[in-house]
Amino acid sequence: MPTLWAQTAEYASIAVGDNLPILVKFEFRPPVQDGAEAPQETPVGAEKLTSLVRELLFKAFPPDNVNSEDTAIEVESLTEFLPGDTVSVCGRVVSKSDDGGKRWVECAVAVESPEGALLANATAVVSF
Repeated sequence: MPTLWAQTAEYASIAVGDNLPILVKFEFRPPVQDGAEAPQETPVGAEKLTSLVRELLFKAFPPDNVNSEDTAIEVESLTEFLPGDTVSVCGRVVSKSDDGGKRWVECAVAVESPEGALLANATAVVSF
């Protein structure tokens, strides 16, 4: 069960192992008319993956922290999937640091298909 929410997440209350909320994304695909070819779709790339992770972070952390210039997101696509595919994005806090006057929270994020297949991984370092 998710333990972090954007309205209540403060650095002091975040712990390693906390679960991020789950984000389920579905984009409607209009049905293809009989005899017509389905439109070509380009697989989801790094930019779209990054936006999915950022959307999840907005559910878990205050917007100012997610939008900070010091917040970083790295994504790795493992399997191609299309923009209209249903996916779930979830994650957890894997480390927390207060070194050198800078505080940050590192999260491991996974993008999965409805069947549970891992489509992509991401690491997000949120600055506080």
